[in-house]
Amino acid sequence: MLNSIKNSLFSASLLSIATIAVAHPSYAANLDLSTWDSIGDVSLTSGQATLNSGTLNTALTGGSVGSVENFLSIPGGSLDPVGSFFGATQGSAIKTTFAGVKAGDVFSFDWNLLTSDSDSAFVTINNSVLSLAGNSSFNYVFQTAGDYNVGIGVVDVDDSLGESQLTVSNANFTQVPEPTTTLGAIAALGVGMSIKRKLQNKVRA
Repeated sequence: MLNSIKNSLFSASLLSIATIAVAHPSYAANLDLSTWDSIGDVSLTSGQATLNSGTLNTALTGGSVGSVENFLSIPGGSLDPVGSFFGATQGSAIKTTFAGVKAGDVFSFDWNLLTSDSDSAFVTINNSVLSLAGNSSFNYVFQTAGDYNVGIGVVDVDDSLGESQLTVSNANFTQVPEPTTTLGAIAALGVGMSIKRKLQNKVRA
């Protein structure tokens, strides 16, 4: 009976070790948007960014020095939506750099675009431009490790009329667990099972 109780407690301990090491597969951190760089008509707080297009404070597009594209380090014309006649004309943007990103890390945020015409909101990941459309949340999984320049913005399209407003909130960066976390759990289980077998052999002897 005593041996049975010991074995049960030992098994529970091993399960606890595995649970501690494996039950938390990711580590999410809220991003402070007030630390991001900006261009154009932008208001930043720690938890929210408000970007406007079509105001006197917005920046021109086109790729020249001081333009939105130049600020985001992307080629001129990259912000022109497919099918637009004159393309992007002016807008606002914010940016930051994620250093030491691991494959599998996730960048996410909630967004809301108020517009009365065909103005466009977007995210830039290095040289890629991704349109914000279809829902009010954005999730991006990094496929390879490295440093990434990340931007978010809104632009007037085909004209400079009508002000659109993009609101960004709940920005998070979720890291994948270190490989040693899972390996540590496996190693702990292996050592524990070895000790358990030795104890059982002593009892039988």
